[in-house]
Amino acid sequence: MLSTVEVLLIEHEESDRQLVLELVALKGRGRVHVTEARDLATGLAQLASRPFDLIMLDTKLRDASALSALRAVGDCAPHTPILSHSVFFNVRTRDAARRRGAWDLVVRGDLNPLWAEITSLLAGAPAESDAEAGAPTGLQPT
Repeated sequence: MLSTVEVLLIEHEESDRQLVLELVALKGRGRVHVTEARDLATGLAQLASRPFDLIMLDTKLRDASALSALRAVGDCAPHTPILSHSVFFNVRTRDAARRRGAWDLVVRGDLNPLWAEITSLLAGAPAESDAEAGAPTGLQPT
């Protein structure tokens, strides 16, 4: 039986959540399940209730700053890859986000890193871009 990838999407914009859901439905072919959270508090409650394979985190949440959200999510799920997405990243913020546990940074509208991670999780192997870069993936099957 094929496994399902469990993704937690913490995103305050309804339209962005719907876009990700629709695109994942097309790309995931029924093997990706997305749980939605509209704010950090709801996302943290979801993380406390069950494990996820991937977390997609908006960095413009209404109830937390980007770095505090990354810290809270990373503390709650230290072994789960976090894909942070925002159009507001600069080099300093990006580096701080990585130090606090962001797996990769996604610019709004560019879902290639999300697809690479989902494909990797479905295959049980590191994402190609990570393997090429020699980056640790943390996505090997247990």
